[in-house]
Amino acid sequence: MQIDDSFVVHAPREKVWELFFDIGRMGQCVPGVESIERVDDVTYRGKIKIKVGPVAAAFNGTAALKEVDPPRRVVASLEGDDRSIASFVKATFTSTLSSVEGGTQVAYRMDVNLRGRLAQFGTAVINATAKKVTAEFVGNVRATLES
Repeated sequence: MQIDDSFVVHAPREKVWELFFDIGRMGQCVPGVESIERVDDVTYRGKIKIKVGPVAAAFNGTAALKEVDPPRRVVASLEGDDRSIASFVKATFTSTLSSVEGGTQVAYRMDVNLRGRLAQFGTAVINATAKKVTAEFVGNVRATLES
């Protein structure tokens, strides 16, 4: 499944980039993040809780930076699982930051492979959950950078 979207933040591209790579602050912007830690220069480990349809999941996983072109583009691979509900997610995340009038446009694409119990909900439920989480994330980023 592919999820594509974009949003504008009223802040310079460099400030947006700085926030995205300040793991402590960034983690506070992502809904459901319980923990996030840097393993090395390109690898991070964390835990996120999310509700998809009627099922609550708590994914433990890793993110690895595959391509970093400051302050323009980042590509990362993500993997996580929740053994209690027998679900696994693997994704590639690509984001580009572009200067636009009044701020920065953040565009992203996620190629997601979801297996297990959560995958049974189908694209509509997964997309609705992604939109809800993204809206919260965007609100948090804007509150952090635009205040």
